[in-house]
Amino acid sequence: MGTIKGGVLGGFNGKVGAVVGSHWKGKAVMRGKSTAKKAKSSALQLEQQAKFTLMVKFLQAIVDFLNFSYKKAAVQMSGFNKAISTNIQFAIAGVYPDFAVDFPKVQLSKGSLPHIALPTAASTVAGKVDFTWTDNSKVTQGALSSDMVYVAAYNEEQKHWIINDAAAARNAGTFILDVTGYSGKLLHTYIGLLSADGKKASTSIYTGAVTVL
Repeated sequence: MGTIKGGVLGGFNGKVGAVVGSHWKGKAVMRGKSTAKKAKSSALQLEQQAKFTLMVKFLQAIVDFLNFSYKKAAVQMSGFNKAISTNIQFAIAGVYPDFAVDFPKVQLSKGSLPHIALPTAASTVAGKVDFTWTDNSKVTQGALSSDMVYVAAYNEEQKHWIINDAAAARNAGTFILDVTGYSGKLLHTYIGLLSADGKKASTSIYTGAVTVL
């Protein structure tokens, strides 16, 4: 707080920019305008921030894929933002501050394209994950043999994604994902479909936790 003895400013009262002028004990004084204290976040806000941070860290490595796989489901937002919102809602387990990703509930895509039938994932050869499914293009309305199957695997220990966004056509029935370097490690696996023109997606399916040979 400084005493004003004259000069170009002279004495003044009230606020001028970031300065407040007043009189105290017969002297003209000025002080910096106090700044409002930032309100503390509520418990609900802290929980939401923790969920958001967890899910962004989990999915940010596959942002380009999610922008595509959630493109149809997203309205006035990016596909990635829609994926974050969806998975915060459905794929987080635990109680604050001990939140964790609920891997079986993760959705890597969301849409109306019909699923494949009986999808599975297993490792029977070292460094490989074998995805299999039944082609249902001839018996399920809206399912086309040309729809493209994508497969994905996530290693929680290394926080690393392996994904093939055009693994095989729906009618192929199988795809072997190369996961060299992950022998003996656990991978969470997923499968889904994108239409050949890229305009539709299925909601992804969790095909289980697979320990790689």
